[in-house]
Amino acid sequence: MLEAITGGLVGALAGLLGTVLVVRDSRRGRESAAEERAAAALLAQLRRVRVDPDFLKDQRAATEFLEECMTAVLAFRDRDVRKRLRTSVGIISSAHPVARMVHAEEHTYQAYEVAFHDIWRCLEARLDRRKLPKPRQEWKAASESLHGWLGDARDEFDAIEEAWDEEQAELNARLSDL
Repeated sequence: MLEAITGGLVGALAGLLGTVLVVRDSRRGRESAAEERAAAALLAQLRRVRVDPDFLKDQRAATEFLEECMTAVLAFRDRDVRKRLRTSVGIISSAHPVARMVHAEEHTYQAYEVAFHDIWRCLEARLDRRKLPKPRQEWKAASESLHGWLGDARDEFDAIEEAWDEEQAELNARLSDL
């Protein structure tokens, strides 16, 4: 009699364990599928920016872009992933207005690229179930202060352009002496 009860309990526990594992795996599968759909939606929005980055100059289009991206970002279960993606999307959506304020419109695309690259790295790590990669230094600088980062990029570009102009003037002076 005791053997029958023990066997019944072992069988019930095995069945319960099997049910728990199936429920857990199906939940993980649903979460994974939702994240894959969200990643696809986010990448579709990024593709839209890459094809026509000037569409973000329109305030209505920029608001739509931000809403679509944030909807996709919210589908990710991991808080750190959401934070990184949200920050990168913020860099993209703010790049044009901020660049216009600091007179660095030509560096808007550079801000887009920094954010795109971080989003791709985060999505790839998340979908592969790997640890989130460390952010690159330029992304950190842009995320901490987009105004400062774009201003620094403008100043650096101006210095390079000035050095180039001086070099060309020197070269032209040498050529005229010949």
